[in-house]
Amino acid sequence: MSEVRELFGGAMVCRIPSAWRDVSQVRQVPDNQEVYQDCSEESGAVVVVEILEHQSDVKNEDASTFFFSDLADANGVSVDDMTIQSNNNMIFSVKDDDASKQKYFQNFSLSTQQSESYACIAVGKQQVDDKSLRIEMCVLRLKDVTTDLLITLSIPHHKLSEVGVDGLSIVFRELISSFSITDW
Repeated sequence: MSEVRELFGGAMVCRIPSAWRDVSQVRQVPDNQEVYQDCSEESGAVVVVEILEHQSDVKNEDASTFFFSDLADANGVSVDDMTIQSNNNMIFSVKDDDASKQKYFQNFSLSTQQSESYACIAVGKQQVDDKSLRIEMCVLRLKDVTTDLLITLSIPHHKLSEVGVDGLSIVFRELISSFSITDW
């Protein structure tokens, strides 16, 4: 069971499992992030929605690899301890009505008229200390507002439950398919 959660004061919304808590209720979270953690089974799963400055020197087709590697670096993960299992195969314009947009971003909308907005998804694994984490990451590139928006789900590998035929977890698929920017 999940519920619609307002992010960044209602500027964005998406569906997040009902049992997940807003981490900002228990610790400080940077202003450019919204963080939710699974509390139902103490699985350690965490979702982070992060607003970043657009990386104009990174090509759209390289964005998921760039941000996946950047996350690994921030976690102190070496190149040898990370694997990207799939990436760059779901790049599409979020303004198009193509099959990928309909499959992954059914309710996606922008409050502004973005002429250049792209999305890509990466799925991989990172070894952080003694934990193996499955990372599912969506990069929304909003060039007109010079923003890269990341939606990242981290799940300990031993706690991974259902994965759909598209290789994405049920939780992540619901997050991105319900994601919408309501007020930029």
